[in-house]
Amino acid sequence: MRYIIVTGGPLPREASDVIKSYDDACIIGCDSGCDYLAKINIIPDIALGDMDSITDQGLEFIKSNNVFTEVYPIEKDWTDTEIAIGKAEKNDEVVLVCPLSSRIDHAIANLGIALNLRSQGRKITVTDGITSCYPLYGEDEVSFDVSKYEGDAAVSLIPWNFNDMVKGVSSKGLYYPLKDMDLTAGSSFSFSNHPKKNTKKVTVNIKSGMLLVVVTKAI
Repeated sequence: MRYIIVTGGPLPREASDVIKSYDDACIIGCDSGCDYLAKINIIPDIALGDMDSITDQGLEFIKSNNVFTEVYPIEKDWTDTEIAIGKAEKNDEVVLVCPLSSRIDHAIANLGIALNLRSQGRKITVTDGITSCYPLYGEDEVSFDVSKYEGDAAVSLIPWNFNDMVKGVSSKGLYYPLKDMDLTAGSSFSFSNHPKKNTKKVTVNIKSGMLLVVVTKAI
């Protein structure tokens, strides 16, 4: 099963394209993420959170559509996002739709959660519709479509662990190819690559370590 988890914060128009692209998913609105869902008129299957930032309009939207709602205390050990991810089973896919260009602390926290889940064998993608992040761990691989960027994509491979280099990194479809390379956190060597001309799909694989693959619109 696939879970689409929509968090609060400023999401671009393109986020709606991601949410609407799945017609077989369980959609969870986290707190003011329900405001975004109301804006694009998508009714979530579940609404949850401490509800400290959702607007009256968002509350009315979930109430009028009889959305199953779980309200949690504001003072708690887990974020609304972590509670929502906990609804998914181990073999389920999670698409976390969240802001990636505003609160950097929230963005880093969500990316850290995603990498931790991937280290447990979970399948998860983090995206705001413009930028997509794919966590890799151990012997791992990801392939992703870059055609929507119309030749204007930037691809960065970000080692995440200072105590453990990423080994055996190889790629297909990138202008600057990597073949069985080792990458170390704290270096920008593998940042701001881009797909080869007329390439629609890029593949990155690693033999060990923890890597975050980021694709976004080049500026």
